[in-house]
Amino acid sequence: MMQKSILPIALFLFSISTTLVAGGVSGRVTDAQGAPLAFATIFVQQTGSGTTTNEDGYYEIRLQPGAYTLIFQFLGYKTESREIRVGQRMELLNVSLQEQALQLQEVEVVGGEGTEDPAYTIMRKAIAKASYHRQQIEHYEATVYVKGSGRLKDSPFFLRKTMEKEGIDSTVAFTSESVSRIEYQRPNTFKERVISIYSRGNDNDTSPNGYINGSFYEPKITEAISPLSPKAFGYYKFRYEGFFMDRGYGVNKIRVIPRSRGEDVFEGVIYIVEDWWSIYSLKLKTYKLGIGIEVYQMYAPIEDKAWLPVSHKFDVEGKILGFAFEYNYLATVSDYKIELNPELDADFKLIDEKLNQELAAELERARAQDDDKNAEIKEKLATGEELTRKQLRQLMREYEKEERQEQEEPEVVMNTTFEVDSLARQRDSAYWEEIRPVPLTKQEVKGYERLDSLAVVEAEKEAADSLQSVGRRKKRGGFSPLDIIGGSNYKVGEKQYIAHGSLWDRFFFNPVEGFNLHTEFSYSLNKDNRFAFTLTPRYAFAREKLTGKGQLSYTYGPEAGRDNFSLEGGRYIYQYNPNEPISNLFHTYLNLVEERNYISLYEKDYLKLSHSNRLRENLSVGFSAEWANRYALENNTTQVWFNKDDRTYAPNIPENEELGAEVPETEKAFVLGFSAVARPWQKYRIRNNEKEPIENSSPELRLAYRQGLKNIAESVTDYSYLEVGFKHKFRPGVRGIVDVKVEAGMFLNNNYAGFADYRHFMGNRILLVTADPVGSFRLLPYYEHSTMDKFAAAHVHYQFRKLLLTQIPEVWLLGIKENVFVNYLATPTSDHYTEVGYSIDNIFRFLRVEAAVAFQDGKYKDWGILIGIASNIGGSFTVR
Repeated sequence: MMQKSILPIALFLFSISTTLVAGGVSGRVTDAQGAPLAFATIFVQQTGSGTTTNEDGYYEIRLQPGAYTLIFQFLGYKTESREIRVGQRMELLNVSLQEQALQLQEVEVVGGEGTEDPAYTIMRKAIAKASYHRQQIEHYEATVYVKGSGRLKDSPFFLRKTMEKEGIDSTVAFTSESVSRIEYQRPNTFKERVISIYSRGNDNDTSPNGYINGSFYEPKITEAISPLSPKAFGYYKFRYEGFFMDRGYGVNKIRVIPRSRGEDVFEGVIYIVEDWWSIYSLKLKTYKLGIGIEVYQMYAPIEDKAWLPVSHKFDVEGKILGFAFEYNYLATVSDYKIELNPELDADFKLIDEKLNQELAAELERARAQDDDKNAEIKEKLATGEELTRKQLRQLMREYEKEERQEQEEPEVVMNTTFEVDSLARQRDSAYWEEIRPVPLTKQEVKGYERLDSLAVVEAEKEAADSLQSVGRRKKRGGFSPLDIIGGSNYKVGEKQYIAHGSLWDRFFFNPVEGFNLHTEFSYSLNKDNRFAFTLTPRYAFAREKLTGKGQLSYTYGPEAGRDNFSLEGGRYIYQYNPNEPISNLFHTYLNLVEERNYISLYEKDYLKLSHSNRLRENLSVGFSAEWANRYALENNTTQVWFNKDDRTYAPNIPENEELGAEVPETEKAFVLGFSAVARPWQKYRIRNNEKEPIENSSPELRLAYRQGLKNIAESVTDYSYLEVGFKHKFRPGVRGIVDVKVEAGMFLNNNYAGFADYRHFMGNRILLVTADPVGSFRLLPYYEHSTMDKFAAAHVHYQFRKLLLTQIPEVWLLGIKENVFVNYLATPTSDHYTEVGYSIDNIFRFLRVEAAVAFQDGKYKDWGILIGIASNIGGSFTVR
């Protein structure tokens, strides 16, 4: 027993002593004039490890005793190799790099059609082989070190003195370091284990993981078109800038020039290895919402099998509402262990059909005569014979198609596992000194010390505030009078809570109720399943009437897609359009200040049972049954704050040609409902064993059915209604984003349908647009064309990457977008109502200004200028 206990202790002490006595190499990398080369790459050939110099040109690599070959690389400079023997201490090795002289090839003649820049044949081959490079690696493991920092560079002039007075130092606002062990298994499994992490501040979604874990061999990387995409020639021009030799490899320098500069395309240089047609290095820049992202990657031949990235540098720079900022990241990849795909472990020669037309034609003829064409190509791949670009593309398409068919879940495009070691955040400075592959500069050391001291002060302040808060809560017994206004929740047992909503944002006005106030009181039990009861009282001051509703809810099933039962009932007021096209807040302003009334309300006593069920990840259904006694309402007050002589409140019952002049004072209704939503081509990503749908990877198909049943509990409703819908958002390349929503429905029979049963539409008659820009109308009266017959509606919204104003770099660099939209409605009374509009979007990152024109039967009807929230406010900047 004692021996078993001593053995692991001895091994642990041995590993510690080995680390302590391990030596390494350190030094400085400079140019011929002695100036430091910041972020030069150093690659250790024997270990497959990479690191970089810091901003001052210094580097440090810890190595076990032995002989090593160090490769020093920097874009635009000759690569240098150094042999060195490492013992028990640090060896000093300073290296000076010379500028790389480039050789120029002659311009090539293409099939007698004239001259062509040599860049195009190089890029054609690199693009043709990109899918091969994606599938070439069967498995790899590596250690990734990432260091990041961010700061505020500038701020609005009117805030600078305030910031100085508050002691806000913008020199360093964020800093982080992390070491992770990553593992990749083809085709889409990725694992990351964070060994250690240090972080202060917020990265604001600027993490470079999307580039580190992604690949420029993919058609897109972080939604930008790669220069190696099959569609690259539609987005880029290429210019050949020279050729040089590096350790026996020929390298071509290619300038990447976007045909239309801006977001989601790259500009810069990419270096391609001759014959391998793989990436040697790249320095490319792209933009997202006007924020610039510059990517620098250096590759190395790992075990002389494949070129993989060994260092990354990322610079993010932008300006939002007058605040200019920058984030900088450095990443090194070391300790590569790779395994090639045995089915693609071959060396073959790639033929460009445009330059070698006769040989390409001969290869195609030979292929045409072969019965099993794909088998013949595979044989050539295995034997190293010539392949045309077309043949290689076809082979890789077939290969990837077969692999997808063999996968258990072909709809899963990425399976990632992310875990953080329990000790990752507890590493001390001595640990980081030992493990950090890139030495800190003096400025960084000072910055770390300052941030650590600020973190201590902040932690002490938070602890003191927490104690004071606890003391105050103990004094008042867990309740404060301010809770009545602001709302609060209280724990009353194990996973049991009671809560009440706020009052300050539930106080509104309308002509039917006058001022009205409502809030919610709830109890919830959150265990494996969730039970909740909610009570919502509502008081109308003009009617001097208290109403209310209650709801019992039970949620159950797996977390990824829970099912729900609910029972709801009471007496309450609702808008006739259940989608509530006008907000209570804006309507309160319109009533009291503008003396305008657009809202239409009714009251009902009701009891409703509903159930929602997710049958599959991409298919959900819902059922409902409701009995209601509905009451028509009239305006009860003419109160305004500013009287308008030429105006008065419009009646509560809106104008509608199908409805007529009146609605029944009361009507009873019993209505059954069914709905289904499907996303048939939904793609997913799995993260830590949880499947997440990828947004907009499939169109959404919707089916809805309602049945009004007569003579059940005195119900008078007697109708059948069917509706179908289609919704999708997609990118036609990088030229823009298209949103489409199409709906159609009809009453199969309409012996009797109350106005609450009509099909209503998302109209608008006010300056401020609050509804979804896709699926709502800008100038349509709220209830004028509501129908109990049939309808068809279509909405198309196109956000252009560049249109008019966004052709100007100073405009799109502000993140501003331009949209064009068309809305169409067909009902028996609408006369082909059509809206056409243009909008300037993402103004100050959150506003949208629209101009819209409406037509009926092709004739002009109305126009308007509107203001709304930016259409992509939810799609915030991220490079992940």
